[in-house]
Amino acid sequence: MIINDILNSFSVPIYCGGVTDFNLIQNELDTCIGKVDFSMNDKWGSTHYLSDTSFNSNIIEDFNLEYFSKEIGIHVEEYCNKLNFNNIPNYKIISSWFALFRKGNYAHIHNHGDSDIAGVYYYKRSGNDGNLFFCTPNKAADTSILFMNNRLVTNPKEGEIVLFPGFLDHGVQTNDSDDERVSLSFNIYFDR
Repeated sequence: MIINDILNSFSVPIYCGGVTDFNLIQNELDTCIGKVDFSMNDKWGSTHYLSDTSFNSNIIEDFNLEYFSKEIGIHVEEYCNKLNFNNIPNYKIISSWFALFRKGNYAHIHNHGDSDIAGVYYYKRSGNDGNLFFCTPNKAADTSILFMNNRLVTNPKEGEIVLFPGFLDHGVQTNDSDDERVSLSFNIYFDR
């Protein structure tokens, strides 16, 4: 096979889309955000605040976030369609939590384990309060000067949902602004 082109093999698809009814989603989240007790995971230092440091809760289920849950369904279907994964099995959002970033807060590099899809919705954001970044899953790229730019930095806006494979390492840059950044993260598992 002779090809005078680059084959971008083994890419990791990251999806970003805006919600269809921003005000409805925001209002629904407004009803529960004030009832959430934020705290930090003592083992991580002063990284950021979470609604559940154990990641065992499900904010979406606990507060019956009906509109938001439907919105996730729209984006999961769109993500799967773009991947030509057209026979979408039933799925369950098994965990969800709020994350709060104040000035100086960040999220260390982590992943969401074996979840089929990890996601985050941007509830409150100014744009200068810490960008989401993804690390290459190709760890060997660090050994080559050609591929050392191994991070993809994104700047999602308020009202956007980002979906990606749970195995993908990612983090949040330090919030250098005086504005608070609040997001709602979730993990999705497909029926087997």
